[in-house]
Amino acid sequence: MQVLPAQPNQSLLEGLEVLLAVARASEPVRVRALARKMGLTATRMQRYLATLAHQGLLMQHPDRRYGVGPGIHALSAISLSASGLANRAMEVLPALSGAGRVVALGVLWRETVSYLYFNVPGRAVARSLGREADDPARNSVIGRALLAHASPERIAADFPGEEADLHPLLDEVRQCGYARIDREGGEMGLAVAVGSPPIAGLALSGCFCESEIKGLLSRLREAAEALMAPNLEKHA
Repeated sequence: MQVLPAQPNQSLLEGLEVLLAVARASEPVRVRALARKMGLTATRMQRYLATLAHQGLLMQHPDRRYGVGPGIHALSAISLSASGLANRAMEVLPALSGAGRVVALGVLWRETVSYLYFNVPGRAVARSLGREADDPARNSVIGRALLAHASPERIAADFPGEEADLHPLLDEVRQCGYARIDREGGEMGLAVAVGSPPIAGLALSGCFCESEIKGLLSRLREAAEALMAPNLEKHA
């Protein structure tokens, strides 16, 4: 996370928070309800929403609620096309699938992990892009793999009051070079960072034996390297 400038544009920061709140909502939002949730006046909220709608990032529905607009989808398409990450994921990640395995590629922003690719057993690869809900980063194996690379300032800003609980978990990730979460029922999650500095995290989840971990981590790291390669033929 970059250092905040000495004189940040607070209106811009607030407007981006409003945009994020609408984008993450499960349904279009009402002005007053969102204003109360974010601690803003209804007048100020209406000004932000109307401006974002004018730019096409949001759209106002006939019932006067606001939802995402075509500009959001355009930004998503542009960014994914420019990075090439989604296309590389579709080429690289199916090879990680196996009996009972979940394969996930996620990005971290603030306190949340959002999934670009999430494939569960029985799901067609073509249905694996952008189909999974966000997860709290501290409870996500991908979240922990990426938070281990975050600065103390970022962790303090995004997880106020939780630093003392997070630091031991993240220290373990730094020492091991990967994140691991053991869950009920014998399920385990393993994740590594993608890129340097990391731009995403790559994970496998399932009921694994301890003897499998070394091999699974090797495959995860090879896939993470391939995801960052401009020419996938080198990794064929």
